[in-house]
Amino acid sequence: MKRVNPYILSTLKHRFDEQVSEADILNWLYNFDEQDWEVAIALLNQVTFYSEHRMAAILEHGLRTIVTMQPQGKLLICPIGGIGKSGGVMAYMVKKLIGRYCKGGWDFYDDQTAIKNKPYKVVLLDDFVGTGSSALKLYEELKDKMPIGSKYYCLCIACMERGGKRLEENGIEVHGDKHKPAFSYRKSVFGYPARMKPIKAFAEKYGAILYPKKPYTKGMKLYVGPLGYGNCQALVAFDHTTPNNTLPILWEGKWRCDRHERWRPLFPRRLYDRTKRQEDFDRKKYFWLSIAMKLTAGMVVRPFNDYSRESILLLGLLFCRMQRRSEAYTCVMLEVNLQDLAGIDAKAKQLGLLDNNGNVTKGGRLLYKRIKREESQKVDFVIDVPLLMDEAKPYVPMEFLGIPRNNIISDRSKNNDFEIVTAPWL
Repeated sequence: MKRVNPYILSTLKHRFDEQVSEADILNWLYNFDEQDWEVAIALLNQVTFYSEHRMAAILEHGLRTIVTMQPQGKLLICPIGGIGKSGGVMAYMVKKLIGRYCKGGWDFYDDQTAIKNKPYKVVLLDDFVGTGSSALKLYEELKDKMPIGSKYYCLCIACMERGGKRLEENGIEVHGDKHKPAFSYRKSVFGYPARMKPIKAFAEKYGAILYPKKPYTKGMKLYVGPLGYGNCQALVAFDHTTPNNTLPILWEGKWRCDRHERWRPLFPRRLYDRTKRQEDFDRKKYFWLSIAMKLTAGMVVRPFNDYSRESILLLGLLFCRMQRRSEAYTCVMLEVNLQDLAGIDAKAKQLGLLDNNGNVTKGGRLLYKRIKREESQKVDFVIDVPLLMDEAKPYVPMEFLGIPRNNIISDRSKNNDFEIVTAPWL
């Protein structure tokens, strides 16, 4: 049996802004054969995770650049895919930032927007640009409606090199982090081809268990294959979702093709998979409420004294805030929109669970800790794979904050029954 060095899990947890736990990473590793765990961790080490703060910084920089380069003209923000899609989440974030930089006026575009005769700065907005097809589709719808002289931009968090090139060829200036395909023969994140090929073979092997590769036919449409939609080979995940251009072994939660068992995603894309990973949130929230009612002795003057929807949402909000979850993620977990979340937030402040800045108060923090303490006494957590530290050879990252990591550090235990995975970078 392999045992995973906890330094590896701790470092990965930190890299993903502590939005996944060590248990989540272990649970994901169980999808693979034990002999492939080192390759799995090597792949996971190159995933780029965008937290809410990181996304806000990229959007802010893009907005400032667009306004500085083209100070004249009204800004027209056009979420790709409409308000119900990821572009809507980005629209909410942009709305909080845009007032700082856009002095010439701005507006969000929808079917009811009255287009004036003066040229616009048209901003196509989304979290991720993969093949560029969605952005180009919206561009084709807009270009005939916009006045002559309008400038077109695409503001995103992350953009694949191929998709960005397609947009620029159509006169759309792209602002966002640029990413190459994971298994590009030139400048791959995994290094030169000899080091990259085993990881690609691993991703194709397990990706085909979820999405088998289809034989090519002339004129066939793009599809989700072993290496993601349109063979994008992305290694990108966001706090609120994961694009299907990313390798499916990271986000899919469907049934495997090789055996009757669900795949366990690390960065779930679908609501079902996200709530499932959160210890069956829909079921657990009633368990938390029963503990909260006991702790508050059913007092009417205290929160959580019933099983109403408001109590469930308040307790869910408290848990998300204590775990430093973003507003977008909280909306997904509570199944509410951003407007509803603002109302829940106001109620929590009224009850003294949150302060005026939206932070958990001392009283709210105390209640949270008491509930978790009570919960831990009722639930036994079992981890099948024990974690050992190899103190003789501590784990050193291959590249962290610009500092190069060492090569493979792999050691065998004196006991032949198991192998300690210490630093499995290929």
